[in-house]
Amino acid sequence: MAIFEQERPKKVLLDDTESLSCVIENWITVDGHTEYIIRVHRGPFSQKTWRIHKRYNDFVELHAYLQTSGLPLTLPPKKIIGNRDPEFISERQQGLQKYLNSVLMNPILVSSLPARSFVDPANYCQPFSELALQHVSLALRGEVGWEVVGPLSEIGWRLRKHFYQVRCKALPKDELIASWTDYGPDKYLHDKDMQAVFKCVTQMQHPYIYSIELCLCTDTGGLVVRSSNSNGSLRDAICGAKPRLSFLKKYGNPKGHKPLNCSQIALYGRQILEALKFLKDKGLYYGHLHSGNIIIENDRVKLLDIENGVLGVPSFYRPYFMQHKRICNMEAIDIYCFGHTLYEMTFGAPLQESTVDGFPSECSPLLRSVLESILSSESCRNALPTIDNLLQHQFFSSVVHSLSPNDKMQLKIPTSIKEQLKLAQGLLEERLKEEQKMVRSQKRLVRVQEMMSSEEEKKKQRHKKKQEQKLAKEQLLKEKSEQKEATNGEAGDSALSTSTTASIGTNTPPSISGSSGVPPCPPPPPAPPLVVLTNGDSIPKEDKNRHALLGAICNFNKSNLRKTNACNT
Repeated sequence: MAIFEQERPKKVLLDDTESLSCVIENWITVDGHTEYIIRVHRGPFSQKTWRIHKRYNDFVELHAYLQTSGLPLTLPPKKIIGNRDPEFISERQQGLQKYLNSVLMNPILVSSLPARSFVDPANYCQPFSELALQHVSLALRGEVGWEVVGPLSEIGWRLRKHFYQVRCKALPKDELIASWTDYGPDKYLHDKDMQAVFKCVTQMQHPYIYSIELCLCTDTGGLVVRSSNSNGSLRDAICGAKPRLSFLKKYGNPKGHKPLNCSQIALYGRQILEALKFLKDKGLYYGHLHSGNIIIENDRVKLLDIENGVLGVPSFYRPYFMQHKRICNMEAIDIYCFGHTLYEMTFGAPLQESTVDGFPSECSPLLRSVLESILSSESCRNALPTIDNLLQHQFFSSVVHSLSPNDKMQLKIPTSIKEQLKLAQGLLEERLKEEQKMVRSQKRLVRVQEMMSSEEEKKKQRHKKKQEQKLAKEQLLKEKSEQKEATNGEAGDSALSTSTTASIGTNTPPSISGSSGVPPCPPPPPAPPLVVLTNGDSIPKEDKNRHALLGAICNFNKSNLRKTNACNT
């Protein structure tokens, strides 16, 4: 490295929001137990694949942890006798494949560390909590009066974001929560610029943005301290969950789904749009709006995690908007996330697809038009509305936007830092566009493969049909030939029978030149029926001769023959 070359900031290049898929390819027996060979595929890019070996007991351990979510997961039962039978192992393999599919298709389950480390041990078997605590302790070491009280385990969905209860001597009565976040793949600001941005964010004031007590950054991540809120986030309110529980228990299979009424949705939606517009006008990009980053206080929205954009962590809805090339800038991302948040507020449950084209009839027409303008497949294919467009929509413009004199809106960012933020935002959007291109090319490749396989299948079907027609034709010809032979055989048998009868009737007497040892002649055939002659009828001459011959044959007696002596030779 050159002496004056600027060192790139440390960041995690792995995107934890990328989808994972698994296929159990085969099984082998190792040291008397069965291991399943699993091929894992990350994201939409086919080259990111690897193989792992897992025993049935590994699945049991994963299942025991995921059961805390309350979701009905079906794991094949345990079997002690006969568990090495190949037929049973193949049956279990199919059941384990279904189990893995159900885990990896659920965004809550697949976000858990045990699920990720199960399929990707190379990247997720690190002691994340211990490392994060070390970073927090180092960051607070230079701050007077701050100390860590204890960890708050797994209250958030991010694997690389950890929460701690902290104490400040200057604020003894306040309950404070610190969050440590590792830099993500979209972190493009250098350390000096990051510190300047964090300083500006700490001094920011806005009625719809949650205030920050302390904001620090190091070369590996950022530490942000906020006051605790006993009611939790908007998602906690919708799910009826306690804020301090683990996210698996809170959001895995929530018992309650409490949608907001139309007036609340209009009010909170208008406030969210005002906060997004403020951040956009000030040049601070966001992209991390969802119901877990919203707090409701006295009928007012407060946005959380404003710092996530500059920290470079992937958005919660990134796997969804990666599929739509029109959602390629920060404003479009904010609007798309806003649409998902509105949907969750309206129906009490998150949208599990990237688009939706049908809404229940009980949905308000104005609210439906807002949702369709953001979440319909046509809108995502063409273009989403802007923040200003939505503020002018009748559903939000009818809301009375009232602020008290004490409400201040302030965020001062130096011009040089704004330029760096603009460059970082451009790099973020460029990476998004490149990955969207790769996703589209991968989809095209899949479609081509499907078409090719479809053409091959059609060829096979045509070939099979031709073979069937050929066999049917041959069978028909064979049947016709057999019928013809049968007909000819019957005619031949009839002719042969007639000829045989005639020949029997004209047999000549046996030769008398044999010795006395010659066996006796076979009995003569029965005489033909007598012809009854009526008066005036006469027997023809030929018939008379025939009757005379037959009579001589019948009356022949060999005892009347004269014996002769054989001549000496």
